Amino acid sequence: MSLTSIILCMTIALIVGTTLAKPSDPQPVRTYNVDIDAPAEVRWSQVLADYQYMVPNILQDVRTLIPVDYIPLVEKIADDIETYISQPFAGELKAIAKAWDIDLGEIVLLNIIYDVTAFCTSIVAQDGNGTIWHVRNLDYYYGDLLRNLTIMVNFQRQGKTVYTATTYAGYVGIVSGQRPNAFTVTVNQRGHHVHVGYWWQNILIAIVDKNSHFVSFLVRQVLENSTTYNDAVDQLSTQIIHAPVYYIVGGINPGEGVVITRNRFAWVDKLYLNLPYRVWYVLETNYDNWSNPPPYDNQRRAVAKASMNKLGSDGVNKDSLYQVVSTKPVMNMNTTYTIVFSASQPEVYTSWIRWP
Repeated sequence: MSLTSIILCMTIALIVGTTLAKPSDPQPVRTYNVDIDAPAEVRWSQVLADYQYMVPNILQDVRTLIPVDYIPLVEKIADDIETYISQPFAGELKAIAKAWDIDLGEIVLLNIIYDVTAFCTSIVAQDGNGTIWHVRNLDYYYGDLLRNLTIMVNFQRQGKTVYTATTYAGYVGIVSGQRPNAFTVTVNQRGHHVHVGYWWQNILIAIVDKNSHFVSFLVRQVLENSTTYNDAVDQLSTQIIHAPVYYIVGGINPGEGVVITRNRFAWVDKLYLNLPYRVWYVLETNYDNWSNPPPYDNQRRAVAKASMNKLGSDGVNKDSLYQVVSTKPVMNMNTTYTIVFSASQPEVYTSWIRWP
């Protein structure tokens, strides 16, 4: 091999390694503090500066997923963003677009795509002492990009954490979060073809119904404003949203755990912890609990349930739940991160980036 070829190979390796690093599994998640009393234009400044180098990859991901015929719909939202997206989200999205010097419509798309296209496994369980635990894997088909964007954020007022979330740089919604000493919540995509619809259908809902919420924006609002498990469950059950999903909520008292099956307008089903009937955990992947998963994805639920049943409530703890969701195929090639948390023990909250 010539010297020129060697230099070329080394340069390519350096670029690839810098752009999409693949460290060993698991990897701790970088943590930021975000002041929610600060102006929307500046509250994400440190995150945006640290992840500026990822912008070319983000744009490539977004443009790969967008049918060009529907870009005018997104431009319509971007041109009058305050009409279609509530504050503080509109202001934060504009700040991201400005800091990263990219089109506002593409930042809107980034948030819509990640809002409704992730597959997941979420479990809420009660241990033998009555403590409620929550664990989740988030799976996404374009996982390498999101692994490199994964961050943990403490949303604070006057230096005190109001709520914590694991999310992605450039994504202002929340699909995994905790209100300390109150509740935990995760979001799972509902179904694949039957329920979810295409993302541009969800954009149409956003344009037509200005009282509806992005799935993950509602979660962030609930984390910020709800102070109890019951209020969180009520808000997540009744507010109009843009796409059918599952909201999985854990509380701080024995028996507080539920999977809320949602359509766009209301809850369809609620599967609760039910200790008198020995239902000490609830588990959700991406299919209605009263139906069978499709053949191509019928093992995640079965393996996760088998692992939980073998564990038993007395065996539930941070390490054992991590092992449950680290079992194949619960953890798979698309798993981007894992979280174990318990609202009654806020210090337990731990996130790991998962590399296949």
